[in-house]
Amino acid sequence: MNRTIAIAIALLCTACGTAGTAGTVGTAGTVTAQTAEPAPLLLEPGRLEDGRTWTVAGTSAGTWQELDADLVPCGKPGIVPAEAVTRWRSFKATDGATVTQVVVSGVDAMDAFKSFHAECGAVGSVESVAGPKNVARHDGEVEVAAMSKDRFILLGGTVPDTQLQRFAETARTHLDTVPS
Repeated sequence: MNRTIAIAIALLCTACGTAGTAGTVGTAGTVTAQTAEPAPLLLEPGRLEDGRTWTVAGTSAGTWQELDADLVPCGKPGIVPAEAVTRWRSFKATDGATVTQVVVSGVDAMDAFKSFHAECGAVGSVESVAGPKNVARHDGEVEVAAMSKDRFILLGGTVPDTQLQRFAETARTHLDTVPS
C-alpha cells in the first residue's frame, strides 16, 4: 500500500505542469532537471510487455539512503549500503496499474540478494524463484528482487506476482547486456 501511495505522489507531481518532460522526481516529490541519464539501466515502457500500454511516471537517481522509504524493500534499509548508487523509475498503465523498478549499482549483488531474502523473510515470507529471483510478501505488498552482475534489482507494484516476476526477469536479462 505504501508503494502505491509513493507512486501516486510521483504521478501527481509529474502531471503538474511537467508531463512529457524528462525530469527527476526527488524525495520531496519535486521535479528537477535530470542530470544523469539512467535510461541504459532502467527499463523503457515498451519492455513491460503484458498487453497494456505503459508510460513513465517518474525517474530518479541518487543514493540508497535518499530512496523514498516507501520504495525500500520490506522497510529494511540495511539491505544495501547507504551510499550505493540507486536509480528508480515508476510506470503507469492505461488501466491504472503501477510498477516501480529500482536498480542499485556498484554493490555485491549476491550479498544484496541474500540480504533481501533474510531481511524480508524476517517481516514476511520470501520464496526463491528460478532466474534467480526472490519474491517477498509482507504487509499486503509483493516485491521481486533479482541481480545482474554488480547490480541489485527490485520491482514492486499493483500488478499480479507473476507479472512482477516476468518484469524482473526482463530487467535482469536487460542489465546482463549493459556494461558495468
